Amino acid sequence: MEIIPVAELKIGMFITEPDCPWTEFSFALQGFIITKPEQVEIFRKKCRFVQIDRSRSLNEHFQAPKERVDRQLHAAPLGGADSQEEDVNGGVQPLTAEQIVLRQRRRRFLELLHGQEGDEHVRSLTRELDYIEPRYDDLLEALKQTFRNVTADQQFDFGNVREGVRDIAGSLKRNPDAVMWLLRLKSLDQYSFDHAMDVAVHAMLLAGHIGWRGQQLLELGIAGLLQDVGKTQVPAEVLAKKEALTEMERQLVRSHVASSLEILTTQGRLSGEVLQIVSRHHERWDGSGYPRGLRFERIGLAAEIAGLVDAFCAMLRNKPYRNAIGHQEALEELFQQRGKQFNPVLMEQFVQCVGLYPIGVLVEFESGEVGVVIQQNRVQRSRPRVLLMLDQEKRPVRDYRLVDLRQPELAALRIARALPNDAYGLSSHDYYLG
Repeated sequence: MEIIPVAELKIGMFITEPDCPWTEFSFALQGFIITKPEQVEIFRKKCRFVQIDRSRSLNEHFQAPKERVDRQLHAAPLGGADSQEEDVNGGVQPLTAEQIVLRQRRRRFLELLHGQEGDEHVRSLTRELDYIEPRYDDLLEALKQTFRNVTADQQFDFGNVREGVRDIAGSLKRNPDAVMWLLRLKSLDQYSFDHAMDVAVHAMLLAGHIGWRGQQLLELGIAGLLQDVGKTQVPAEVLAKKEALTEMERQLVRSHVASSLEILTTQGRLSGEVLQIVSRHHERWDGSGYPRGLRFERIGLAAEIAGLVDAFCAMLRNKPYRNAIGHQEALEELFQQRGKQFNPVLMEQFVQCVGLYPIGVLVEFESGEVGVVIQQNRVQRSRPRVLLMLDQEKRPVRDYRLVDLRQPELAALRIARALPNDAYGLSSHDYYLG
């Protein structure tokens, strides 16, 4: 399956799912080959994206189905006790009382959601969350310590950051849903740290999707974490300004690239590839970026990835001058810059990688109910599994209620839109711990 913008819809393509309800159309079938220009126009008026099946399309749009390769998960084995965790040397360390409570609540939460299913997806997600959560916390603490050291003009060591990125890269390979959950569940409401983690994870997710592995992936993740460290040198009042920046203030903000390079070059033992990504992540495909106005392939694919996910992740969080927008709306805005600010091929791969409704995204149904996506539907991207949080009147749902849009009896229930993470006052903790 492939997701494309409606602007690219052509006669001969087989549509499996639009991103708007089928009930908005008068077509007799739900899923068919486009045969007339009028059909194309109808979809373009009502939708933003559609999912197509190349193996069922005609003529130049046909592609033979790829042979499926089942990959064995290699998640680390878990101990049965809630009161212990394995340390980096293979030993067992006691957990604090707070950590024990959090893990027990998480386990009850997951068992309540998925206990009746018992499929491998559920088991692997639970295993991976148990394994990667403490390591994610360690990386976040290492990142905060790095920023504190930079602010205090002190020396710092990237060792813990590097190891943390390595852990995240391995987890993304085994089960990316676990890390994507943690991105939303561990939000600190501190833009610098949350955005850095967002960028690093999404950059490695996209790079892994297009086949990157090993050291190349690791360096991209490190660059994503540290590429904005120079903003610690920009006056806080400028970064927090709601009004349009003056030309001098704009230059101050742009100077963070040079500041980042100076900090990382003089204090860190980083590769030339990491430094190059940091120096170019604000360059743009059409030459409109900064600081050098590089264009096309001169930017470098790693820096293009960093710049694309940086723009995407910034849209999903509140900023002084702009409120956060939903996942789908952010993809739409980025698509408008395809072939302009962003590499069109890379943009297409990004949409395939993150999907329409990834795990952890808030969605609103046509009925008015609001929930969080807890499992993607890899076949029908617009029909995920959702945990309801608000009823039609936007009142909190007392008990967990699971809605699996793959079920035939729920065919009439449709998602109207994806929501920003803080829509209707919901916090990430609400849908993690209940």
